[in-house]
Formats: sequence, C-alpha cells, structure tokens
Amino acid sequence: MRRKRLEEKVYEYVCKNPGKSAYEIAKKFKIAGSSARSSLKSLYRKGLIKFKIIKTSERVKKLSFPVKFWKLLPKRLINQFKKEKQKE
Repeated sequence: MRRKRLEEKVYEYVCKNPGKSAYEIAKKFKIAGSSARSSLKSLYRKGLIKFKIIKTSERVKKLSFPVKFWKLLPKRLINQFKKEKQKE
C-alpha cells in the first residue's frame, strides 16, 4: 500500500476510532507494526494526531487521538470566527 494512502487510511481510522494503539491499527490493516508506527509518527509531525501514554501494570501503551478541528485552523481565522459569533 502506498505510504500516502496508508497515512490517509490510518488518519481516517483514528478519527473514527480514537484511542487505538499502533498494534491495533496494524492488525486492522494487516500491515507490519513498523508501518503503522511510521504512519502515526508522520501524522503526529503534521499535527493531525496526538498521543496519550497509558501505563497498565508493566506495559505502556501509546494511544492515538485526532487533534480537535479548531486546533488545525490558523489563529486569524479562529479570531475572525469568534468576532462574527459575538456580533450575533
């Protein structure tokens, strides 16, 4: 599967199923764990997802969550929207 296409599918999956680990994503798409981690790392660098570390007994899980829509918008656009909302 092409890298860009895989990233798109992984992002869509994380948005629909927040809180999934790289292992669970790899199982879902039947890909290597390294491919899932690579896609997640790329999405993290682009600012599209965030990670939450969960410690359960001796294991540590790194769960993936989508970034809220508002955090992806430029600040000037958010400010403009807030001004318009206040006028109403």
